[in-house]
Amino acid sequence: MDAEERRRLMEAGRAAFNRGEFYEAHEFWEEVWDQLDDPDRTWVQGLIQVATGLHKLGRDRPDICRRLLDRALAKLQNAPVTLEGFDLEELRADAKRVLSAVERGDRPAAVSVRLWRKT
Repeated sequence: MDAEERRRLMEAGRAAFNRGEFYEAHEFWEEVWDQLDDPDRTWVQGLIQVATGLHKLGRDRPDICRRLLDRALAKLQNAPVTLEGFDLEELRADAKRVLSAVERGDRPAAVSVRLWRKT
């Protein structure tokens, strides 16, 4: 996969994610993930797991959401502040906030999490 196609798929995933179409975001990012080597592969997998966790939260599966966000945060723990221009620092903070709420038994809105560009 060339760099332009990678950027296109990552951005399409970000746009879907920000529309609350978490499953679709996962699909775009998985195309990229399949072509990567570590450490980028691990970090994109973390993005995929955040999206999938939020998808499960929206489907009233907080148990699965919690597991996926735990895994995602572990993968994103040592990620850079940005990836493909995406603000991973803010995403990690939002994912931690949602995870804490789910652990307390609350049901935060999955669409409250956004993936911003950081310039």
